[in-house]
Amino acid sequence: MNEVTYQGFNVYATSCALKFEMATNAGGETVLSIDGANKAGAEFDWGNKLIFQVTPRETTLFLCAVMGLVPTFEASNHGKSRSKSMTLQNQLDKGVLLLKMQAPRRSVLVPITPDKVFELGCLTMRVLSTQVGLDPGTCLSMLRATAARFYHYKAKGSDPG
Repeated sequence: MNEVTYQGFNVYATSCALKFEMATNAGGETVLSIDGANKAGAEFDWGNKLIFQVTPRETTLFLCAVMGLVPTFEASNHGKSRSKSMTLQNQLDKGVLLLKMQAPRRSVLVPITPDKVFELGCLTMRVLSTQVGLDPGTCLSMLRATAARFYHYKAKGSDPG
């Protein structure tokens, strides 16, 4: 059976859209790349997109937020000028995962529906699996047994010890 290369997927909202894909950063590391575009007229302005890469160090917390193991993910100081940021927030009452990317004078805000949250979880797990060289099942077990519990305590402001 031939392996199919998964290219990523898009999420569309009324005024903004996102594209998620596995990519390689300038250092040759596998990362999750997120492109965000605002609507310009009837189309999305992909030529003027905002690009954000989730670093290997951030991937575990990002995936914990996607999986609902922690309520939020925040990253800042990204890009050449260190002026890009991103927030991912579980909004269970609204049934969405809200993603907000910002750069000077630009922002993209998109609610991600459960079907696309599932796709994002699958893609991010694939990125993490590639980064650490373990199969996705082992990554999931390790994520729950290690990083998720520390991120959970930090998010709650609790002291486990």
